[in-house]
Amino acid sequence: MSTTPFADQDAAPLWRQRLLLAASLFCACLVGIASRPAGYSAAIWPTNALLLGLLLRNPAWARSPATWLYALAAYLAADLVTNSHWLTTLGMNASNIVGVFAGWYYLRRQGPAILGFTRQRAVLFVLAGCGVAAMGSALPGAFVMQWAFAAQPWSAWVMWLSSELYDMVLFLPLVLAAPRGWIWQWNMAELLRPLRHASFTPLLALLASEVLAYVIDGPGMLGISVPAMVWCAMAYGVFPITILNLLMCSWKTAVVAMGGISFIPDQLSVVTSFRLGIALLSLAPLAVAVAHQLRSEALARLEQAVNHDDLTGALSRRTLIERGQRLVQRLHLQGAPVAVLLMDLDHFKNINDSHGHAQGDAVLREFAALVQRSLRPQDLFGRIGGEEFALILPGTAASHAWLIGERLRTQLRDYPFALPHGGTLQVTLSVGLHATQPPGPQDGLERLLACADAALYEAKAHGRDQVRGGLPDQG
Repeated sequence: MSTTPFADQDAAPLWRQRLLLAASLFCACLVGIASRPAGYSAAIWPTNALLLGLLLRNPAWARSPATWLYALAAYLAADLVTNSHWLTTLGMNASNIVGVFAGWYYLRRQGPAILGFTRQRAVLFVLAGCGVAAMGSALPGAFVMQWAFAAQPWSAWVMWLSSELYDMVLFLPLVLAAPRGWIWQWNMAELLRPLRHASFTPLLALLASEVLAYVIDGPGMLGISVPAMVWCAMAYGVFPITILNLLMCSWKTAVVAMGGISFIPDQLSVVTSFRLGIALLSLAPLAVAVAHQLRSEALARLEQAVNHDDLTGALSRRTLIERGQRLVQRLHLQGAPVAVLLMDLDHFKNINDSHGHAQGDAVLREFAALVQRSLRPQDLFGRIGGEEFALILPGTAASHAWLIGERLRTQLRDYPFALPHGGTLQVTLSVGLHATQPPGPQDGLERLLACADAALYEAKAHGRDQVRGGLPDQG
């Protein structure tokens, strides 16, 4: 998940949220009912995991008894419209609610970091919560199955437990890792953005491994796709891998069912072994996806700390020089122009002396943000030191660079810096510009910066709040 708060914040009235919850559960129940073998419990039942996940994502819902009543009503309505016996319906769905409550009571204390998969141990805690929920529903559910289907107590308990654990492990991570809000509220462009540049090779490897598993058949078919799933986990992230887990496990379940295995007590040992095996195997790619995501985030934070100024977020002086040198060398080979702007906040020491260093830091941060909002991806912006910044503009002629410097100077002059005790502060900017088209062998970055610094000195000497050097008629 993203770094946004884990809990969903729906502005709709509470009654509407409960109706949406009930409608979602009703549809999920119909899916489960459609998978029931004749005269027995469902082969797949996503409803309990859906309810548990939504309650964990919306803590206020779970604290209201009305929410639980809405949920129970949705369960009962789905069974009754499919002509199930009312007493059996009441017993089985009461067992479902008990299991969801047990899982919620355990997992509600884990917090957003675990439930949002932003901790390495999150998968283990979620697995434990799935086990608690499965156990909570299996205990009363076994008695209902014994009465309704004349099942043996032990086989009824094992059958229910393995079925519920299978469903929880497959569906609960998907609900917890999903974007905030209902599915029609998702920002699909943002959701698909990480996948646009991802390779399809892991997905093709997964499809090939499933074809191989189908051809070979036998007990080993469960593990053949695991390496490809791990590859997909590293390539696509947490939420996509929960979808792939669900699709692949559903496919394997369908293949097994077509092979003659029925999800009834007569094949208890085979069904239980299959369900537990496939559910636990699906946790490996999820754990890898979580670990890879945390590693990527840690590397991104390290890169930010090493290469960027911690106050303003602009590139550090060292990084700016390193990247700038490589950029100028490339532009020399390409025969493309480059412009360098050296910018200095006028009379910055007076700001620190009159308003304090905290206010001075705020001015630096807001100025850097103002510049960064107008940058192109290829531009380099860094803090040289103190109140001095540099902007390297590849492929930019002197006339265009002059306009950019003027725009930044005007924007800063007109920008109202708020003071802590009321009022605003006006800050002006002096800019030194040097442009060359293209940079020659002698035009290293140090020389370009030195020329821009000379132009900056000229701007200060002539009254500040102006751009000097590289005038359009000099380009």
